[in-house]
Formats: sequence, C-alpha cells, structure tokens
Amino acid sequence: MKAVMYGAGSIGRGFIGALFSEIGYEVVFIDVNDDVIHLINKEKTYPQIIMNEEQPVHWIKNIRAVDGKDPEAVSNEIADADIMATALGAAVLEKVAPVIAQGLLKRWEKESSNTLDILICENLMDADVLLRDYLLKALPEDKHALFEKNVGLVETSIGRMVPPADPDLIPEDEHPLAVRVEPYDFLPVDKAAFKGMIPEYKKIIPYEPFHYYLERKLYVHNMAHVTTAFLGQYLNKTYIHEAAHDIYIQSIVRGCMTESCMMLSEKYQVPFSKLNAHMNDLLHRFKNSYLKDTVTRVARDPMRKLQPSDRLIGAARSCESLHITPVYLSFAIALALSFMEGEDALNLMETVCKIKKEEPIAERIIYFYNKIKNKNISLDQLYTIIDNLQSDIQGETI
Repeated sequence: MKAVMYGAGSIGRGFIGALFSEIGYEVVFIDVNDDVIHLINKEKTYPQIIMNEEQPVHWIKNIRAVDGKDPEAVSNEIADADIMATALGAAVLEKVAPVIAQGLLKRWEKESSNTLDILICENLMDADVLLRDYLLKALPEDKHALFEKNVGLVETSIGRMVPPADPDLIPEDEHPLAVRVEPYDFLPVDKAAFKGMIPEYKKIIPYEPFHYYLERKLYVHNMAHVTTAFLGQYLNKTYIHEAAHDIYIQSIVRGCMTESCMMLSEKYQVPFSKLNAHMNDLLHRFKNSYLKDTVTRVARDPMRKLQPSDRLIGAARSCESLHITPVYLSFAIALALSFMEGEDALNLMETVCKIKKEEPIAERIIYFYNKIKNKNISLDQLYTIIDNLQSDIQGETI
C-alpha cells in the first residue's frame, strides 16, 4: 500500500505522514525543499518526538521523497497511490491542482473506475470546495463526471499541535528531520466524503455531518488558542503555556469557549457536557510546557484571523445566529483589533470584520476596545468588566 503525502512540513511529517506510516503504508512525501527531500531519501526514517515529561521517540519508517518541482514524477506517484493527503497551506492548493489532475488522468488511463481519496489537511473551512474548483479547472470537461464519481475530497480536523522547535533548545546532535508534536494524535475525517474504503484505525475518527468537527476546531480550538496568545501578548508573556497558566487568561478564554460550545451544542444537537469535556482538555493541552510554543507565533497575522468567517468573527456571528450573545467573543475581537498597530482599528472592524458600527456586537467591541487600547488596565479588572456586562445582558438590563 502506498500513501502520497503532499507536503513534508510540520503537519505532513509530524502528524499525517507519520500516521500513514503507522497504519502500514509506504509514505511518499512530496515537497519542494531540496534539503528535506535529500534527507528523507538518504535517512529513510526520522524521529517524531512526543513532547511530554517522558518525551518518547517514534521512528517513522518506510518513507521516501519526490521533488515537488518535478510534475512528471509527482503525477506518476499519484497515478498508483492507494490514498493521498495534502498539508501545504490553502494558498498552495491552486498551484498543485494541475499536477494532481495529471496524476488522476494517468490513473484513469489504467482503470477508469480507479478511486482515490484525498485527505485535505489544511486549516481552512470548506477546503474541499476550494480544491474541487481548482481540480475541475485543471481537468478536461469530459473527465468531470469521472472525477465526481471516483475522487473523494475528504476534509479533516487537524487538532494536533505541532509548533516549530525553538532553535536555542535543539541539541547539536539531533536528527535534522526530527519533529516535535504534542501527545494528542486523533484525526477526525469526513465519513461521507470517502469514495473508497475508510482506513480502519483507532486514531482515525469518521464522522458526519463533518461541519461539526470543522466548526469545533475553528471556533473552539483555534479561537481559544489565538485568544490565549493575544492575552499573553497583553501581559508580555513569551510562551503559550505561560499565558495558559494565568488564572485570568484561563477565565476569559473559558468564557469565549463556553459561548462557542453553547452555539455548537444547539446547532448540532451535541450534549454540552461532551463539548465541555473537550474545552477542559484543550485548556489542559495549552499548558503543555514541553511544546515551547510562542505567543508571537500563535498571534501572528491578526488580519487573517479577523476575517468574517474565521475563528473570532465566525464564532461570534454563529452565536448571534442562534440568539446567543457573544460577550466574551466581542472582547476577544476588540483585543485582536488593539494589536493592529498603525491601523484604524474601528475602520478595520467595518472593512475587514464586516461589522457595522450600529450593530449591537459593534457597540460591545468598541466598549471593550476603548477599555484596553492603551494597555493600562489589568486582566482581573477586565475580567470583572466582561463578566458584569455578560450578567447584565443575561439579566436583560442592557
């Protein structure tokens, strides 16, 4: 059995490629980094280091690599793969779609009923729709029906955290392909999207409707992670685990998560107790001091994270659609805007977030923004302000 892993970065090596190897596939990594390609083909293995107290090392074997700059070689690998995955970044999908399309055409030359499931491991909502559009544009029109019948575009929920290693903490004799990961290693997948057999393995979780998992990842995990980072920046923390241990940061982040979890519970009829357990698990995982994930890395690119359907605005809007008032989430949005140095934050609220100033959520965001814009109010005071406002709203006094 052969799995093609398009992307040999942190998720490709640290999670999906390693999982394929563990299941028993030969794993063919596709990448454009010449050093990584050379090392994979030279070493034929690499260490996956589990970042906890024991720090066990798993050696990932039965691997090789192909140069992503050689479309003929890549399409040949796709032509006889048993399964495939992408972990490239959403912006790269359009560039690789023509090569994937060539691989599909080669498959169908051999056998027109040849199915291929592509696991899409990108941190993007509706990534399957995006990749489908790119592939259909790259394929001849007379192959579109064959594509729809035989290609499964399987969205996944990447919950495992794989932060880049701190260069100052890497031993001189460490393997050059070593990758550090947290212990969590479950992969929820879109059960309904598969065209072939779903790999039967304890760490693969088929589920439908899969949008529940996608929204849980984006509006609970990603939202809470970046809010922890913004609050860490507010207190000049260096690492996520330092921020996660602060009692007031915990309280504010939990408030944000609770609003999202209430929304998901109502929208998908999932017991709140189940979402609450997930919330508690995440808050515990954020405290993992062995990961050494930095506040700066997680908080980067706030403009992208303030898009209307992304982790902050998307969570708040989803709450509003179910008549759940996003008070803590409004604060998280205001906090993100407060870090947009050199920008008119309230103008960004309208132009980037697509929130009009006359909306109730805008009034809350502006209220919180004016409290924190000069960074001269403590978190315990902020927590009290947020909690009081929420109590007022719940009591219908505002």
